[in-house]
Amino acid sequence: MDQLKSANQFDDLPHKWVAVVADYLRGFRNDTTDFNRPQLRSSVRHTYPAFVCGYSALIMAGALCNAYVLAIVARKRLYAADPVYVYVANLAVTGIVECVSVLPISLMVLLVQNWIFGRFLCFFLPMLQDVPTHVIMLTFLLMAIDRYRHLKHPNKMRLPPLACTFGCWIVAFCIVLPYPVYTAYLDLGAYIKVQFEGVGICAVNMADDMQDYLRSLFVLTYLIPLVFMGYLYSKMSEILRDLMNVPAVFYSQDITPSSGIPSRLNEIQSTVSDSDDEEIDGYKESKTQKYLISMIISYAVCLCPLMILRLAKLEVSETYENSRHFDLTFMICVWLAFVPTVTTPLLFVAWNSDSSTKDRIRSYFKRTKVTAEQATRTVSTEGLAARNSIYTVQESIPA
Repeated sequence: MDQLKSANQFDDLPHKWVAVVADYLRGFRNDTTDFNRPQLRSSVRHTYPAFVCGYSALIMAGALCNAYVLAIVARKRLYAADPVYVYVANLAVTGIVECVSVLPISLMVLLVQNWIFGRFLCFFLPMLQDVPTHVIMLTFLLMAIDRYRHLKHPNKMRLPPLACTFGCWIVAFCIVLPYPVYTAYLDLGAYIKVQFEGVGICAVNMADDMQDYLRSLFVLTYLIPLVFMGYLYSKMSEILRDLMNVPAVFYSQDITPSSGIPSRLNEIQSTVSDSDDEEIDGYKESKTQKYLISMIISYAVCLCPLMILRLAKLEVSETYENSRHFDLTFMICVWLAFVPTVTTPLLFVAWNSDSSTKDRIRSYFKRTKVTAEQATRTVSTEGLAARNSIYTVQESIPA
């Protein structure tokens, strides 16, 4: 506050910024702080090494895993066999964007107390952080719609995957366009010359009118897509269940003319397609569905805490006293929200691994388990032998 009082142009400071600037300056320990250099938040002063290690590990693992997915899709030309792999490649590209650009910048913003990124990033960074999230959710949604149409009507043309993925990015950018409206940047150097030349403050929701926008985003871009995908996958499960039962019913020796099974068979076939000549591999589609559902669940569960925290943050005012709890909780939730950059590629690798590879992995873990059990039994046997030898020595000593 001494800095503000001594400033000649403090009276020109907009009234709505006074409380923000005062609370901003309380986060620094003395009046000699160089605001042009990054200043570590006091709330993470003792825990930031753990966060740096955790975020760095996630960045490296996510970038490598998603690059590996792109390499597999391109090398095996999987995109030519099934359009679903084009969507998977889009998820991998989005994961790389998150790991290379979004996560490092987000970590810097969470660790640094003063805003050193300039006016442009003040308005663009919130958009950059949310665009990949919307792209991933829209990609999962399009995959569900495309696969449902394919299972329901196999002869109909599939959705154009390249156009759909390009559309995902356009729609995602359109969703975040209102962000700059709720963002404000104050150049302190224009009002307070001492120590604040080139220093700015980036603030969000200055007028407390962002609640409705974020609530609508939570409902329209998180809840409704998940509910709709759940409905589509439940309908697809019914279709696949009927497809998997068709061969067993058709070749059963217990069929009699009066059993009514042929009519049931015709009903199932008419449900799957009106007049379909194209055959659907029920086992392959069931396997694909299992892994896609796993990807969606892992993504939704990891993203949920951050989405809820963003809504809760609008109802609770953040002050200097409770900023430590906000900062630590927010950093943990952000890290958790980006965990799918690793889990999604791992699920893809498990999905596209052949049976021999999976058998080798299972045998490796079995050998490890057996080796551990043998080591435990050996230690137990040696301990028992040692106790017996002690008892034998004690009994052999004359009283």
